[in-house]
Amino acid sequence: MLTRTFLHIPSVGPKRELSLWRSGLTGWQDFLERGESLAPRQVYNLGRPIIERNLAALERPGGLAELAAAIPPNEHWRFWPRYSRVAYLDIETGGDPEDFGGITVVGVYDGMEVTQYVAGVNLHEAGQALAGYEVVVSFAGSSFDVPVLKGAFANFIVPPVHIDLRWVLRRLGHKGGLKRIEKRLGISRPEEVGDMGGLMAVMLWQDHLAGDPDALSTLLQYNACDIVNLEPLLNMAVEGLREQLMGRLG
Repeated sequence: MLTRTFLHIPSVGPKRELSLWRSGLTGWQDFLERGESLAPRQVYNLGRPIIERNLAALERPGGLAELAAAIPPNEHWRFWPRYSRVAYLDIETGGDPEDFGGITVVGVYDGMEVTQYVAGVNLHEAGQALAGYEVVVSFAGSSFDVPVLKGAFANFIVPPVHIDLRWVLRRLGHKGGLKRIEKRLGISRPEEVGDMGGLMAVMLWQDHLAGDPDALSTLLQYNACDIVNLEPLLNMAVEGLREQLMGRLG
């Protein structure tokens, strides 16, 4: 979907983008080759230099940052799966606000392995947790996780592309919190953490500090579910939006 995107051309919104697709312009290269005859003159004149820069950025090391800045953030889902170095992110809070902003756990899943940074253990290393990734995927992370991490770590690294599944899924009619959406879509969790929510995560941290030997492992299991379950949700969301948009072509 990335190279079919025309929304970043001035004067092009969802309806006009659909009109460009219907005219036969299937992507950026097609726009350069046939846009002069198929697109409105203003759109072609404004879009040609933009699309030329986009195609150059696709081939250039470091070009992803330029592309991510050009494409509206609510359309960043279109970058996947073209860019596949993905980090699924979730944090837990409820600790001392003066200590890393109250963060207790930072969880990162790369599609194969879960890495967790825990207060009092290795949380100080979390500023580099997303280094080397092209895409970060979260649920409500654009309004919570990432701002909190930026406040806690002066040089926190954020990948160029951020896919916030809360808003992507809402476009498909899936409202509510992460756990509610998981259940609706048939994604399960282990029984031990199946009914847990954010408040319970805070309580588990307090229990851990009070000496409960099982509290931390349960909290980490809960956090791991939060990030691992983002992967199937990303697949469903991107496929759902792609089918939705392509369906409008008839």
